[in-house]
Amino acid sequence: MRGSLLIVTHFYPPSEMVAARRPAGLAKYLGRLGYRVTALTSKAWVDAPASEPGVVRTGDLMASRINWRKANARAWTGGGADYESGSSRLAQVVVPDTALLTWLPYLVPAARRLAGRERFDCVITTSGPESVHVAGLALAARMGWIADLRDGWGFETLHSWPTGVQARLDAALERQVARRADLMTAVSEPMAIDLRDRLGADAHAVTNGFDPEEVPPRTGSHALLDPARRSLVHTGRMASSQRSPAPLLDAVRLLRDRGAAAVRGLELVFAGPLTAEERALLEAPDLAGLVRHVGNLDRAEALRLQREADGLLLLTAGTRRGEATGKLFEYLGAERPVLVLGDRSEAARIVDEAGAGVSAPADDPEAIAAALERLPRELSTGAQSAYSYPEIARRYAELVELARSRAEARKSTR
Repeated sequence: MRGSLLIVTHFYPPSEMVAARRPAGLAKYLGRLGYRVTALTSKAWVDAPASEPGVVRTGDLMASRINWRKANARAWTGGGADYESGSSRLAQVVVPDTALLTWLPYLVPAARRLAGRERFDCVITTSGPESVHVAGLALAARMGWIADLRDGWGFETLHSWPTGVQARLDAALERQVARRADLMTAVSEPMAIDLRDRLGADAHAVTNGFDPEEVPPRTGSHALLDPARRSLVHTGRMASSQRSPAPLLDAVRLLRDRGAAAVRGLELVFAGPLTAEERALLEAPDLAGLVRHVGNLDRAEALRLQREADGLLLLTAGTRRGEATGKLFEYLGAERPVLVLGDRSEAARIVDEAGAGVSAPADDPEAIAAALERLPRELSTGAQSAYSYPEIARRYAELVELARSRAEARKSTR
């Protein structure tokens, strides 16, 4: 055995949210590299906790009766009804996030008990929520610590604090994590550069990825797709990360009105939860026959839909250089041409580097229309394998060993 690792994460399977895939992928493939991996997570994602080898679940007020936003959370994760985007009022008050109140009172004691029973060589705390790194602060004296960021914290954040006091507290916690962690990882190079330049952290870019064992075989058909049409598919949420399909829909209108060949036989297929505003956009009468919403799909079905699509749509906010969502890597695993809306994003750079599709500005219907016309029909395969979790785990293992050696050096100087 190469060592013992503790991964602390709020999101973990059976949650079908994309945020659960990174910790699950790392746990699975670091385990295959010889590490003994324990995942410490919330019971919010299970109806009834059961024995799960290598998984420890803590209490979480999100799973309790006092969570008045539970219905919206269920819709947000694909539970059927339209969901509401935006944060709760409580999220505008608690620094750094509401998990400080709902999960941390359970998490930190559980992490300390685990560390008292077992000798972990390294802990990986992966955010959001950013408060998860408080567990790393609690354990840093005992083992190596990697603070992993799936989203920007002080970089291109979606959160705007209403008072300067809150902003300063949030920034202070971020600085403390950067100072105390043996090293930091981030899902994109712009995020890692920011951590190095702004906070002086030893930060490394390790992207999200896809699990090759979850990629379904291609059969050439899917019940939700029209075999007589060219189907461009989007899966997952949009508004929750400030993304909108409106410019894309306007681009399709432009192509239709011009009688462009690219729109003949075309259909845009959206799968996943919607806000009421998104539903109104997709169900506009003038787009009948061009745009369809096929409902909320479980993860396995969404992966099959991606695999059988003629092309895949990735929406970004168009304003964040570091944006490269977990869904992008599912798309790369599907090996279908990808259209990225957000040509200056990290997602666009990755797609271009992998030869996996094209990009356009997120808010320019004319440019999007041109990108739709040049989206390739097929891809050469192979470059995507660099983004598989077996490859990513190999790179991450090198960082684990670096954090572990730094922790041992600290202990030897006490």
